[in-house]
Amino acid sequence: MHPNKFIVQILTMGVIGLAFVAHADIETSQVEQMTITKSIKLDARVEAINQTTLAAQTSGQIAEILFDAGDAVSAGSILIKLRDENQQATYGAAVAELNASRAALKDAGSALSRIEDIYKRKLASQQTLDSARAQFKIANANNDASIAHLNKQKEQLKYTVISAPYSGVVLERLVNLGEIVAPGTPLFIGTSLDQLRVVAQIPQKDIEIIKHHSQVTIELPGYSPDKQNLSFTQKQQGLKFYAYASDKSATFKVRVALPEQITGLYPGMYLKSYFKTGQRKILAVPDSSIVKRSELRAIYVLDKKNRLHLRQLRLGEHIETGYTEVISGLSIGEKVVTNPQSAIRALTQVAN
Repeated sequence: MHPNKFIVQILTMGVIGLAFVAHADIETSQVEQMTITKSIKLDARVEAINQTTLAAQTSGQIAEILFDAGDAVSAGSILIKLRDENQQATYGAAVAELNASRAALKDAGSALSRIEDIYKRKLASQQTLDSARAQFKIANANNDASIAHLNKQKEQLKYTVISAPYSGVVLERLVNLGEIVAPGTPLFIGTSLDQLRVVAQIPQKDIEIIKHHSQVTIELPGYSPDKQNLSFTQKQQGLKFYAYASDKSATFKVRVALPEQITGLYPGMYLKSYFKTGQRKILAVPDSSIVKRSELRAIYVLDKKNRLHLRQLRLGEHIETGYTEVISGLSIGEKVVTNPQSAIRALTQVAN
C-alpha cells in the first residue's frame, strides 16, 4: 500500500461550509482486501524426542553419584561409579589367561615347525605331524577364547562407570549411594534438549480438514506480533498424525517436530498452536492508522471531496504483517489516514 499526500480541504464542527488549510500534508492508505489463513487454536505441549532410562549393565555397589534430578549434563559426563574390585580381579585373571594362551600358542607353533621339518626328512610319522597340527589348532582356539574373555571382562569393568549418552537434563534419580545393583537395575531417567517436538490434541470434527492442509504455526515464548521470527510454519514433513483417536477424549494426537535452532524451550512447557483450516478474505487497515480512545476504536477517513471524517470501527483479529481486520465501518477503496496525528494537527489549524 503506497501512501499518497494530499492538500486537504477539511470540514469541521462549528464552522459553516468548508474550511481550507494550506499545505496540510496528510498521508493516506487505501483500504484493500487481504487473504488470511483460517486456523484452529489449540494448546500444545513440548516434549523431548529422546528420553532414556539408564540401567546398570553389571553388578556392584554404588560408590559415587555425581548428578541428581534437575541437573544439566553433557554427553559423556560420568553419572555414577560402582565399586569395581570384582571386575578388576576378573579382568586381571583374564589378562593372565590371555598371556598363558599366547605362550601355549607360541609353543605349539614352534613344535609344529619342528615336526614339519623332521617330517620332510622322513624322520617323523604322519600321525606325529597330524597330532602337532591338532595341538596348534587347539592352542590357537584357546587364544581366541582368551581374547574374547578379556574383551568381555574389559566391558564389565567399563560398565562400572555409567556415563550420559547425550547432553540433556536428569529427570529422575532412581538409586541411592551404597545400594547394590544388578544388570537391568534402573539408575537414571534423562532427556535431551537438542531434539524437541510439540504434541497437540485435535478434535475429531477438525481432523480431516487439518490433515488436508497439514500446516501449523507454533507461537513461541516471548511472541510479539511485530516479531514474526518467533513463530514458524512447519510443513507436512514435520507433522505426524496418529491414526486413531483417544478412547477418553475422542481427539487425535499430532506431533510437530521443532527445528534444533529454536532455543528457550523445555519439555513440559505449553505453547499455542494454530492449525490451518482454510483461507478467508478480509478488509484490513494499518495498525498505525487506528485511533484508540478508551473503548473507542476509530479512524480518520478522507472522502472523495478531500474532507476528513473520524469514523468508528468494529475491529477483528490482528494480522502479523502490521494490519488489523476491519469487520465494519469501512469499504474497499476508501482512503484512511495512516498517521492520525497529522489529521489532528490539520483540524487544530482549522479550528484556530
